Amino acid sequence: MKAIFLLISIANPDVQVSVDPVTIQSANPAYAKWSKLALEETAKAYRGASIVDYKYEGRFIGAEGESEERFLLWLREEGREFGVRVSLKIQTETENLLTVKLTEMN
Repeated sequence: MKAIFLLISIANPDVQVSVDPVTIQSANPAYAKWSKLALEETAKAYRGASIVDYKYEGRFIGAEGESEERFLLWLREEGREFGVRVSLKIQTETENLLTVKLTEMN
């Protein structure tokens, strides 16, 4: 989004574009930091694969103050495509990461 505004202002210096910082900040979903971590952990585990796409499946509340952020990633490696579910268990109150689980989907 910022790049588009930058290109517009460079192409036509007479145009002034103002962006509300609150709008930009709210564009990041609450799960943004967890999706970044899910992508990083998957890239480490599947070094030869390309991450083609991903989907946020949601936050699932568990017992004893824990919750789980789930993502489904689609990977491509040596001509085959497959899914990997990434489950990040977190301490709900502190937002501390407890475990990371990757499960290859057939």
